[in-house]
Amino acid sequence: MKKKLFTVYFALLLSVMIICPVFAAGDLPRLVDVADLLSDYEETALLEELDEISERQQTDIVVVTVDSLEGESVMDYADDFYDYYGYGFGDERDGILLLISMEERDWYISTSGFGITALTEAGLTYLSQAFQSDLQEGDYAAAFTTFAVGCNDLVAQARTGEPYGAEVFSRGRFPSAQVLRLHWVWALLFH
Repeated sequence: MKKKLFTVYFALLLSVMIICPVFAAGDLPRLVDVADLLSDYEETALLEELDEISERQQTDIVVVTVDSLEGESVMDYADDFYDYYGYGFGDERDGILLLISMEERDWYISTSGFGITALTEAGLTYLSQAFQSDLQEGDYAAAFTTFAVGCNDLVAQARTGEPYGAEVFSRGRFPSAQVLRLHWVWALLFH
């Protein structure tokens, strides 16, 4: 039933996008909890946090939960979701998306535009370590809030010109961040 509602919801969303091609990043839901991991209160609080950080940083911070990847890899599903629904700010579609799949017990962080610059390898390690224990314990609200706040901190630091851990790369920051799209896969083993 939830899967059908999700499909109907995004079909309507897509219809609106076709009718109104100028669709602001802020009009898309930055929390899509198809797996129903959060209470209504937790959803409201997290969505407010995601919206506030995204608007202030001009970088979409998105959390998506699904029951199943339906045969796709977690990376492809996350990337396709971000691209298909048009997330991101500006021409480079700046953003960071966290996807959680319950059936596969896997998660993935997809980045685009400035999100690539902000989430260096060291930054991704820092961020994933910050929310992983809450995720493993099933405290999804805490895990997703930690993810959002961590993204805020990493984007803010990257805007100073010195992304977190950039010194570990021999060339400094990522080259050609506008064209380069990096993805990091991290398997999560739930209890």
